[in-house]
Amino acid sequence: MNKGIMQRLTVLFAVLMLIVGNLAFVQPAATAAALDNAVTIKAIDENGEVVLPLTAVEIEEGETAYDVLQEAGEKNDAEIEATMGEYGAFITSIGGASPTGDAYWSFNINGIGAEIGASSHKAANGDHYLFAITEWPSPSVTAKVSVIGKDGAEMISEESVELMQGASAYGALIQAASKHDLSVQATIDNTFFTYINNLGNTELGANDYWSVGVNGSDLNSSIVDYTIQPDDHVQLTLHTYEPPSEPDPEEPGEPEEPADPADPEPTEPVEEANPITDQVINENIANILSYIKTTDVSVTYGNEWWVWGLANANEEIPSSYVTSVKDRVKSVEGNFRNIYDLEKVIMGLSAAGKDASSIEGYDLVDALVSHASLENPVINMNIYALLAVDSGQYETPEGFREEHVEAILELELDGGGWSFVGSAPSPDITGMALAAIAPYEEQAEVKAAMDRAVTYLSEAQGETGGYNIDSNGGDASESISQVIIGLASAGVDPSGEAFTKEGGNLLQHLMKFKQADGGFSHLQDDEASSSMSTQQALLALAAYQNFVNGSGLVYQFDLESGETPEDPEQPETEQPGEADPEQPAETEQPNESDPEQTEQPSDQDDNEEVQPEQSKNGESAAKTTPVKKKAGEKLPETGTNTMAIMIAGLGLLLIGFILFYLNRKRKTA
Repeated sequence: MNKGIMQRLTVLFAVLMLIVGNLAFVQPAATAAALDNAVTIKAIDENGEVVLPLTAVEIEEGETAYDVLQEAGEKNDAEIEATMGEYGAFITSIGGASPTGDAYWSFNINGIGAEIGASSHKAANGDHYLFAITEWPSPSVTAKVSVIGKDGAEMISEESVELMQGASAYGALIQAASKHDLSVQATIDNTFFTYINNLGNTELGANDYWSVGVNGSDLNSSIVDYTIQPDDHVQLTLHTYEPPSEPDPEEPGEPEEPADPADPEPTEPVEEANPITDQVINENIANILSYIKTTDVSVTYGNEWWVWGLANANEEIPSSYVTSVKDRVKSVEGNFRNIYDLEKVIMGLSAAGKDASSIEGYDLVDALVSHASLENPVINMNIYALLAVDSGQYETPEGFREEHVEAILELELDGGGWSFVGSAPSPDITGMALAAIAPYEEQAEVKAAMDRAVTYLSEAQGETGGYNIDSNGGDASESISQVIIGLASAGVDPSGEAFTKEGGNLLQHLMKFKQADGGFSHLQDDEASSSMSTQQALLALAAYQNFVNGSGLVYQFDLESGETPEDPEQPETEQPGEADPEQPAETEQPNESDPEQTEQPSDQDDNEEVQPEQSKNGESAAKTTPVKKKAGEKLPETGTNTMAIMIAGLGLLLIGFILFYLNRKRKTA
């Protein structure tokens, strides 16, 4: 073959290699995707530490849970060891973690122990599998589940479920739904894991969706990624998202003449909200009391929010409440497994004028102080613990109040405010926290935290006057009520300048939710009153009324004559003198200059357990068992051979040019 042709072919080949190398090795962008048929899986050791992170695995017909475990192990470089026997695979090690002594690897499906082994269970779409090192009998946790469906209808009312320790909120929902013959339709995503599509045969509108909360706070992670703690309350609520209306396109027309600068066009004034007077507050409280009677509300054990509101409205607490509580105390022998029930009952008894330290021969205050859940509490437990012991000024062991005040302060987020989970503060939890620590504002660090919280609440308030939270379905009345209660407890005017926006102040905005029957709705567009919304609105109105009249805090009550316990020893403060917790503090306006902005939680890594919120000192804000990352984990192989191909192509191209140059030189010589 002609040498010149060879040289040209060499150059052409090098160029082609360079082009093909760049085209063939361009990496597609990785995106999250819903899986058609999938399950989630996770494994923990005897200490609750994650050895196989939560993983979504797509399944095929006939695959078993053991097949899923092996595939998840491959995805996470976690070695799975097992021995095969007569009854299938006997798992001996996951991710290097092996049982010792009498412990073994338990296999759990949707929160409860399986009756067959992992290699015998056929994987089913939507399942969640938990493998845990445990001993017989396996430790368990108890939780409650509530589901509010269309138009506020209760589909599940505080159903109690017992789950395997380490189970998820998804498992709690599955077990509670099965007790009510409700199916759970869920979708599994390879990045964001499990989310709920529907429950039962609920007819969903185009913009309807299910929100998930735990203990009254919205969940900022997947329902399957939250580990149930003792006495948790999982709440699902159906909401309707109202997208913002788009302005009508302007019709083309003749150009307008320029306006005379000396005669500016007047702007249309914003319609002012009706002023909130003492008469308005009294009328709305009276309307709620009428709502209670017309809807035949049962004021018995479990309805403590009504009891607190009635007491603040100077209404007599029905004897049915105290009787039902006494019956409950006797039936459980003073031992409430759910700490929230215990805390609320203490407050309810105080509201009824009864001494909770002496009910049917049981000391409920002592039961609270020694409750096992307070050994590792989440923030709601700290909040309600303070509210409970202060509700009747009960005597507690030295340091008890101080411990819980300090716990709440440690959980404060950067920029001010508090949240149940996540790094973004919640108006609801912040309002509750303010109400709990308000009696201790004489302490300098408490006062500073309260000021930061007030600033956050002012900055987070929307121009309509409320708090627009997506997981609440938008602007919810409960958030407004909790903020009003918290501010009033802290001695801050909810109708003041700092909390007055274009759409009105907090009180004026709350009135937008009232219904014709005297109750209040969850969202403004809801057509019916909500019991929960009305309970909290009643307490918010009473809190504001107490603030205006200087008549005390809504969570503190006077016990009947002869039942008042001794004044408790208050935590030591850094300032001389102590504030009387029954008296509201002087009105404190938030600092409106240069408020700090809160950060939104970042997306979690695919193979990383979602962490509890971090407090400003770095401790776990939810006080749950921290999930430790493996130190020095190898990063995924994301590189390609593109660079090598490019170098090879350039080398061949250079060789071709050299040969071409030598050939030309030889011809001219």
